[in-house]
Amino acid sequence: MTTRTTPTALAPAQAAARLDAFTVVDVRSPGEYAGGHLPGAHNVPLDRFDEAADALTAAASRGPLLLVCASGNRSAQGLARLAARG
Repeated sequence: MTTRTTPTALAPAQAAARLDAFTVVDVRSPGEYAGGHLPGAHNVPLDRFDEAADALTAAASRGPLLLVCASGNRSAQGLARLAARG
């Protein structure tokens, strides 16, 4: 049985305090990711998100995902794409 949770926006300090509880997915470009990223973050650029959707859905079934980007816009778009998949 899969348990779904309601998506929640977290402030950086809130996310940092719980970082070990998440699979972190950085949706920025590879160049932005290379310039610095959260420890343990997986780089899945938004323009490749649909290709990785099955793997992301599987990861979400094992525990919560934390989608991150520079401003919150791309992570919100990624969330919408995952939500559309159910």
